[in-house]
Amino acid sequence: MFNLAPVIPSRSDLDWCWYLRRHGYAGDALERVLHDIGVMEPNGWAHWHPSTLTDTGAPVAVEFSADDKALALTTEVDNPAVAPATRLAKAYKIIADLGGTGPSIQLREVISAAQGLSALEYGARLRLRHDGKKLGITLLAEIPASASDLSPLMSETPFSLILQDYDPSARATMLAYDTLTQQVTIHCEADNVQRTILPALCMPAQVSPDVLSMSIDGMISCPPQIAFPTRTLGFSYTMGSAGTLPILSLSFSSKELFKDDTTIEKRVRTCGGNKLPSYKALLEHLPTAAVGKTHHGNFQMKARQNAAPVLSISVAAPWHSYE
Repeated sequence: MFNLAPVIPSRSDLDWCWYLRRHGYAGDALERVLHDIGVMEPNGWAHWHPSTLTDTGAPVAVEFSADDKALALTTEVDNPAVAPATRLAKAYKIIADLGGTGPSIQLREVISAAQGLSALEYGARLRLRHDGKKLGITLLAEIPASASDLSPLMSETPFSLILQDYDPSARATMLAYDTLTQQVTIHCEADNVQRTILPALCMPAQVSPDVLSMSIDGMISCPPQIAFPTRTLGFSYTMGSAGTLPILSLSFSSKELFKDDTTIEKRVRTCGGNKLPSYKALLEHLPTAAVGKTHHGNFQMKARQNAAPVLSISVAAPWHSYE
């Protein structure tokens, strides 16, 4: 049973609580979920080990998107010190406790088969979204690099040939399952590929590779070039209902692109960051990151037909480290 008692902010998470409460009911609802998961406690942030979710070690990252005004964040489901193999089961339980509809038995079997006995980094995480009316939950299940058989996962996807053509540099890394829409998103990465891969990536979604390439140049403010601006290209496809096109998104490490939070923030604002709801408010609550670390995570571009892509970026919560 989830606890509905009032949560009193304490010194270690005061900035974070005030940020959430600026969002009214949505912030209050997500704050309670974080307490119920255990990432936050009555006296502040839980004494968890640093997470690989963010560069600062924070176990929570806020997700900002130019086309979504809802409050959204990604969170660990357990202390990163706990064995990652146990976190998928915990994520399923949290979804059920919150009244969400978990993946089908068939999809659970596919995820379990993909994870198998492989070494995992995080196992599973949750993305939480609240628009002031309804809580949305997305399961983020890790697909390890050593996954032995992805054929049940990939055989019916429109981009399986991409992974085959660019193997071993391209690989699936994560499966996302939206408990409200039942949509599945497959996240992938490709190392050291050129922009010549864009036509193949864009074909399943029927979007323009030229528009995406120009948007990448605009994001990094540099002349056109054949190489991608980062060593690793992230890409994902969200599968809709039968007969609809998948949605393609690209992602890039903002730290690799711009090195520090100040420069990243300037580029975010130049690329439309002022339209990201409450982005500025979170930055006001963030302490200066340690040398060599950034609060900002990945830039993401969601491709659209006959239009510029939609920008999104993740930012670590103002977390207090106990290390």
